[in-house]
Amino acid sequence: MDTLKEIKDGVLVIYFTGNLLGEHVNGPILDEVKHSIDAGNKRIVFNLKDLKFINSTGFGMFMSAMARLRNVGGELILAEVPEKVLALLKMMKLDAVFFISDSEADALERLKLLK
Repeated sequence: MDTLKEIKDGVLVIYFTGNLLGEHVNGPILDEVKHSIDAGNKRIVFNLKDLKFINSTGFGMFMSAMARLRNVGGELILAEVPEKVLALLKMMKLDAVFFISDSEADALERLKLLK
């Protein structure tokens, strides 16, 4: 699993590639979320376009990140979710919990409304 991050319009965008399967990946991502919140940025997009597979540990990390952000009035949006991952989100009824956007641009536009 590799991640790349950048700030776009004041929003932290984290790009996921490969497989999201274990704690060794989750810790650094949750650290990024914490640093972003500490820096005053409570808006994050997880771009999943190149995510190949995710297991329950990965979904747990998504839930932790979202909870941390919502606890401080922030928001997390999942963008460009691959069909396989979207099917898992729907099967676990997590599509009702997360904001899911078809495009990164749409996610950024949505988050502009949240300051």
